[in-house]
Amino acid sequence: MDQQAPGERKRLRLPGKRIAAVFESTASSGKGYVRNVSREGMFLRTEVLPAPGEPVRVIFVDSQGRTVEASGSVSWNTGQLDPAKDAKPGFGMRIEQVSGEYLAFYEDLRVSFDPPGVGRGA
Repeated sequence: MDQQAPGERKRLRLPGKRIAAVFESTASSGKGYVRNVSREGMFLRTEVLPAPGEPVRVIFVDSQGRTVEASGSVSWNTGQLDPAKDAKPGFGMRIEQVSGEYLAFYEDLRVSFDPPGVGRGA
């Protein structure tokens, strides 16, 4: 497994990859794309912006064909940013219920970003 120092976060941006996802929150639901992931959270690009603090559940199918579900709360959304930033819409979530499928998805991504013999798993 990942040997992270306390407080260290490894965020994996998914350049050129669009992992289609659906989400449900207390007041909304929608479709989007997973863009950045870490063990503790992810960013979902979507036009529908749930409010910070709302419980949220995201579901997607990874490249191995596994259905992955992550539950947590909305940390922030792009509606909170300065309009001059011209950010594409979406929200960040903190994962509070980490499933085995999500951990396997994250580990597969992490390994694909670290060349053999390099990185935390070496």
